[in-house]
Amino acid sequence: MKQSQRFRTVTRTWLALASTLALSITGLGVGSAYAQEKTLRMVVGYPAGGAVDVVARQLGEAMRGAGYSVVIDNKAGAAGQLAVQLLLQAPADGKTVILMPGGNLSIYTHVYPNLKYKLDDLAPVATVCAFNFALALGPGTPARTLQDFIAWARANPGKASYGSPGAGTGMHFMGVMLGQKAGFEFVHVPYKGGANATTDLLGGTLPALATTLPNLVKLHQSGKLRIVGFTGDKRLPKLPDVPTFREQGYPDIVLSEVFAVFASAKTPSDLLNSLEGSVMAAARSTTVRQALEKLEFESQVLDGRTTRANLLASLKAWGPIIQSSGYSISK
Repeated sequence: MKQSQRFRTVTRTWLALASTLALSITGLGVGSAYAQEKTLRMVVGYPAGGAVDVVARQLGEAMRGAGYSVVIDNKAGAAGQLAVQLLLQAPADGKTVILMPGGNLSIYTHVYPNLKYKLDDLAPVATVCAFNFALALGPGTPARTLQDFIAWARANPGKASYGSPGAGTGMHFMGVMLGQKAGFEFVHVPYKGGANATTDLLGGTLPALATTLPNLVKLHQSGKLRIVGFTGDKRLPKLPDVPTFREQGYPDIVLSEVFAVFASAKTPSDLLNSLEGSVMAAARSTTVRQALEKLEFESQVLDGRTTRANLLASLKAWGPIIQSSGYSISK
């Protein structure tokens, strides 16, 4: 056989083998997985390292199993409002979603008279988890317990301040409620997310911090800060030394929050249904559930319709609390 003929024969053989291998891979689902991989932009309205960001990254990683390549886009500012506006400005093609606290709708509606979005502008995709709020103390105060802190605050007017991940958040109002009911001046210092506030608490420039309980657990267990109360209705097995506000004489400070995924309300229903199934499957995965449990989040996976119904109920419940505080933001 001539050399040129031999070359053509070998070439055809390799091409045939390559074609067979490609068909085999596709049949196994590998080729189709790469072909169908979908890029999903998940907007987070708070800096990296905060509670929302941590949950978003866990969820995004788990969604790879449904063929998604999730890109986390941190857009901090205006207590999470900039991120919602970014979502609503993006094409309603199911390629952009937001993970945010439900309070950014149920609370902000009462707080911001000129809020640039409302519940009807968003399509709830799914609830991912629930959690409580907590108050932590750092080296900026000599107090070791909630009672000690209240006594210190009364004896030092103007010194008792607390940070939160943003003005108008549930954590902000937790502090407002505590100050009102305990009868002391509690000065609120809003931050763009909980991470920077935690840094100032640990550095001693901020006496107290009101934020999500999960963000404080490891720091409390290591002794770097002290959680002196949280908004649950009973103590947690992993934090047996941390009392609730209820058992310390504040029965009205029982609050909870959820993180949920939303898309634009203009998104076609078939795309919303696909997103709902993928997000719920990821949130129910062993990996995500275990990660949430370690952080003291409660796994609570609910579909879009149930999420919307719960938000409407929360919207109604927060009204009297915020109105009694007399707080509002004109911007």
